[in-house]
Amino acid sequence: MKQKPVDIEGRAWSAGTHCFTLDGLRGFAILIVTLYRLCKELDPSSHPALAIVQSASLIGGRGVDLFFVLSGFLITDILIRTKSKPNYFRNFIARRSLRIFPLYFASLAIGLWLIPKQLGGQSFEQARQEQAYLWTYTSNIRVSWLNEWCFGPFDHFWSLAVEEHFYLIWPAIVLLLTTKRLIWFCGFTVLAVAFARAMADPFVSLDVAVDVLTVFRIDALVLGALLAALMQSPIRHDQIRRFAPIAAMIVIATLVGIVISGNKIFGLPALLVRMFFTAVMASILLSPKQSILPNVFQHAALRFLGKYSYGMYVVQLPIVTLLPFASFAAYAPSNPIFSSILYVSAIFGLLTLMAFLSYHLFESHFLKLKTKFD
Repeated sequence: MKQKPVDIEGRAWSAGTHCFTLDGLRGFAILIVTLYRLCKELDPSSHPALAIVQSASLIGGRGVDLFFVLSGFLITDILIRTKSKPNYFRNFIARRSLRIFPLYFASLAIGLWLIPKQLGGQSFEQARQEQAYLWTYTSNIRVSWLNEWCFGPFDHFWSLAVEEHFYLIWPAIVLLLTTKRLIWFCGFTVLAVAFARAMADPFVSLDVAVDVLTVFRIDALVLGALLAALMQSPIRHDQIRRFAPIAAMIVIATLVGIVISGNKIFGLPALLVRMFFTAVMASILLSPKQSILPNVFQHAALRFLGKYSYGMYVVQLPIVTLLPFASFAAYAPSNPIFSSILYVSAIFGLLTLMAFLSYHLFESHFLKLKTKFD
């Protein structure tokens, strides 16, 4: 008889149900990524406090890894639960396409065609020259080949390319493997990616490639997939929950040791950060619903941001390109702290508003079609 995953009642996550904690985690990820993006615009030389803020915001750049872990977890959880249903591939591809493609391609059309025609300027010209890679989700391959950023306001779309590559291959892998074998496959893949990154890390000519190429970044998605497979396996959830905090503490201790030593050790910190996010996510999802961490990530503000996170991510770099702090500073108060707070607050609010309007006026019409592919 086939064993079923052991699900403990009262946890923040439960198989086959909507998890508000995951919405909040997604909201937290877009919050730190957006603040990182906006704080890069500030002038750290204008005040010591701004230099500290900008340095602290660098951790937000790792928010993309959290997005990847979340995506790998959610996608694999869905695939494992639907692999025995009819139209497995068609339904998955259709539902992902309806969620991702409309806003992605609309943003390209606006940024590559409409904005240059109406506003002129050179901000989007580099992206226009390389646009074939954007339309085909291969921008990360182009960036890796050149080993330099070449898409301007759409540089951040490398991460969407990585996710799309994952979506193309992962459904077949989940279908072909039992849950037990999938766990082993995930573990092997994470080790293989770590080895590939270690081999590439010493070469300066591969600096950007190590950051964006799918083969070097897919381990975060696979770690999320590993967690989903473990939680759908016969392994008891309380065993995972007991081990996750220990793993997180070991990872943190190792990271601290690496920072103190000042040696990257062949790209190991990148893997450790992704493992940390995975372990923390496991601990949060398998905690009792009423405990502190699940309640923090179920906060309405974080769930609100999580709902509109995709739109916020898509538009943030184009908007910052069009409205940089330098153009804002000329009209802002002379106090650098106040003007910086005002800029970050104003642009964050604008991004949230644009994502909200995009979701309800544009994306929702496509999302309604997902019910045809249940």
